[in-house]
This record gives sequence, structure tokens and C-alpha cells, in this order.
Amino acid sequence: MESYIWSSNARPDALHFLVALNFALSFPVARFLLDKFIFRRLSVWLLSNGSAPLRMNEATQVKITKCSESMWKLTYFATVETWVLKITYYEPWFGDSKGYFKDWPNQELK
Repeated sequence: MESYIWSSNARPDALHFLVALNFALSFPVARFLLDKFIFRRLSVWLLSNGSAPLRMNEATQVKITKCSESMWKLTYFATVETWVLKITYYEPWFGDSKGYFKDWPNQELK
């Protein structure tokens, strides 16, 4: 079943919709959990000056929010880029740029 889902010529199926729905629901949950337990605490630690406690005023709250948002963006884009490189690494044209244009313009779509 696993190979059927990820085969390159598989037709759309209800299982594909369930995989997409799983990703759509898990991203907000992951973002909430990462933001609440990791990114905010890491932001406070990065913004503090040594052992002195951080003053929590409105400007500091804005900085913490921006810093945690930037950490989420970094995590998201690094994850996407890692998956793209992992998927395209096994393509024949990954290491050879001339192979990318082989049989052009009649290339088979994957």
C-alpha cells in the first residue's frame, strides 16, 4: 500500500485526500506546539542579556513575537528545502544539468 501511494504514476485516490488532510491539520498543531514550548522560550533566552532577567514590556513582547515567527519560518522553509533535496537527489538529472533537458520538449511529466 505504501508504494502505491507514492508511486509516480498513481491516479488520484481517496487516500491521497486523507494524506493532504492530515498535513493540513497537523501544520497548525505543530506550529502551536513549537511556538508555545520551544520558540517563545528560545526567543526570551536570545533576547535576554546574560543573567539579568528580561523586562516584559510591550516592545519586548513584539520582539518575542517577531523572533518566534522568524523561527517558525526558518523551520518551515528548512524542512521544505530538505524534503525537496531528498526527493530530487535520486533523479537522474540531479547531478548532471544536461540530463535535465534530455528529450526536451517531449519530457514525460511525473
